[in-house]
Amino acid sequence: MLHRTAQERYAKLKRIFTRLKRHFNRDDLDDFIQTANSLREWVRLDPSMTPEQKAHLEKFVVPESVDWQICNQIANQQKHMRPANPRTKKNVQSSVPTVSVVDVKQGGTGFMVPPSMRIIGAGDEITIEWDGNRESALAVTIRIFRHFFYIFEVATISSEKRASAPLTDIFS
Repeated sequence: MLHRTAQERYAKLKRIFTRLKRHFNRDDLDDFIQTANSLREWVRLDPSMTPEQKAHLEKFVVPESVDWQICNQIANQQKHMRPANPRTKKNVQSSVPTVSVVDVKQGGTGFMVPPSMRIIGAGDEITIEWDGNRESALAVTIRIFRHFFYIFEVATISSEKRASAPLTDIFS
């Protein structure tokens, strides 16, 4: 096995995210999605993960989560080379988002992060269509990473010290 713990797998996700911040592209996005998708099982099965870390994961990987469905469906489409059905639990009554199109074009401008005025995510302009909505894959990637950043870097800090660990650190 190349990675032995969920923490090691998260470290890989973080390295890929860093590359995507420098140059957003389909190959690294594919790696990011595959790694993020696999982290669900890594967190669930790793005995070193705390109950709080596991609870936050379970709040993220629900069928109604647009970000989770995008991640899971694209990962499964890449794995099986055919459109994936949304992953749901048998008794779920709510609407589950369904990814229909991923479009890749060169020339994505990314965005500027104040106060550093650093450009994040320039490279390919990748959009994802789900249930008639179109959204930047860069935005989805940032939101997915924030969930795992919280699980691995914030949930491990005592609640008294968490105020000094802002989620904006993902852009540094």
